[in-house]
Amino acid sequence: MIRQRVAVIGCGHLGTIHARLLAARGDVELVAVVDPVADARERVAALHGCEPLAEPGELIGRVGAVIVAAPTALHACVALPLLEAGIDLLVEKPLAASVEDARSIVIAARRLGRVVATGHVERFNPAWRAAAGRARGVRVLEAERLAPFSFRSLDVGAVLDLMIHDIDLVLSLEPGRLERIEARGLVATGGHEDVARARLQFSSGLVADLTASRIHPEVRRTVSMWTECGMIACDFNAKTLRVVTASPSVRSGTFAAARVPAAERPALREGFFSTVLPLEQSTVPEGNAIAAEHDDFLEAVRTGRPPLVTAAAGAAALEIAARVLEAMECTRFGVGRPEAVPTATGPFIPHRKTA
Repeated sequence: MIRQRVAVIGCGHLGTIHARLLAARGDVELVAVVDPVADARERVAALHGCEPLAEPGELIGRVGAVIVAAPTALHACVALPLLEAGIDLLVEKPLAASVEDARSIVIAARRLGRVVATGHVERFNPAWRAAAGRARGVRVLEAERLAPFSFRSLDVGAVLDLMIHDIDLVLSLEPGRLERIEARGLVATGGHEDVARARLQFSSGLVADLTASRIHPEVRRTVSMWTECGMIACDFNAKTLRVVTASPSVRSGTFAAARVPAAERPALREGFFSTVLPLEQSTVPEGNAIAAEHDDFLEAVRTGRPPLVTAAAGAAALEIAARVLEAMECTRFGVGRPEAVPTATGPFIPHRKTA
């Protein structure tokens, strides 16, 4: 078996995970890790028996695929020369620091015929895969992505760090054109928004309410979807799935709660989620979403097929995130006055706003 020669750029939290998982694969040779900080690259390289390099350009001619886990502001300037050199890429989310940079990566990948995957890893979460497989005709979606403050990803706010995951999940349902946005935010730690809530309305009729916070006391990652036939709720952390469906009497319209005799109501209330709206609860088998992401990317490199989350998909999620930030009214926590939300590293391309 020919092992694919791969490198990782960035030896921070995510880059270290990528390097560990790639080094453990039998079909991959982890050739090098790249980081401008000598201690960081040497530490990770020593763990996995690969070469520590200071500059991405040193990889040219030595590897066929690269994981880009550098800071968001560097994604475009790292990715574009590697694409020109014929290297396929998995770029961590968000794809770039601006919509313009993201589009430049998409255009370069198409022009050069290279594979570029975007690291929206929740697409590979077993809980989401189970939920998405049963989500047809979603009308309402609610997502919460909450976490304690970690001092990571301080170059972006909660929208680009957290909410963009759920934006990508919504877009994977093919909801049509985004027609309306409402967004509110809070700044608590002195930089970008730490809490964000957005309502997105699409041409298909789907309405998505998304909440993201990086100053929450506990970790919570959930998505609930309401369809014409029922409700699907998944917990990404607990790997659980709950599905509520309509009984035949509900589907036919013959069930009417107001007509149930008073004497029968206590028993029916007790068994409501078994007879009227049957509830199915299950635990999703464990799986490593990043390892599954690697499987998908490496197969795309081998075969030339598109990855599950393409560069175009990453750019689309970033465009919606940019529009959320444009629409956001932000308040400084504890002060109560609205103020402008700082962008990640530069201005986003302006979008025409829907009336």
